[in-house]
Amino acid sequence: MSTEKLVIAARLNIPNGPELSLDTEIPVSGYGKFCALIAAGAVDFALPLPWAQSLAPQFLAIKATRQGLSYKLNDAASTETYLVDGPHLLFGSGALGLLGAHPVTLYFTNGGTTDIAVEVLIGG
Repeated sequence: MSTEKLVIAARLNIPNGPELSLDTEIPVSGYGKFCALIAAGAVDFALPLPWAQSLAPQFLAIKATRQGLSYKLNDAASTETYLVDGPHLLFGSGALGLLGAHPVTLYFTNGGTTDIAVEVLIGG
């Protein structure tokens, strides 16, 4: 039994409007954090994640230092592209199921003229 856990605590608030608080924990048996600098103009920069295809991750977080980055999942030739226009936070197998496949490699493209740093946290 895993004794480690991912702690999720967030507050989404629209001033003078609705608010949503998230406080939960996800047990984890393994995780990894990966950082890369995606050069300006880079196309399909491969960031391998040491996560076997047969293991289902329970969380994936992607954070970039600025907008202008996109990524593909597992196949550089894929036509399915995800724009990183803010943090990508997926928690639980249902949310990760939206991707259609377990993340093994992310292929980043930087369409801008400035390098972009990206951080990826994955585990389950």
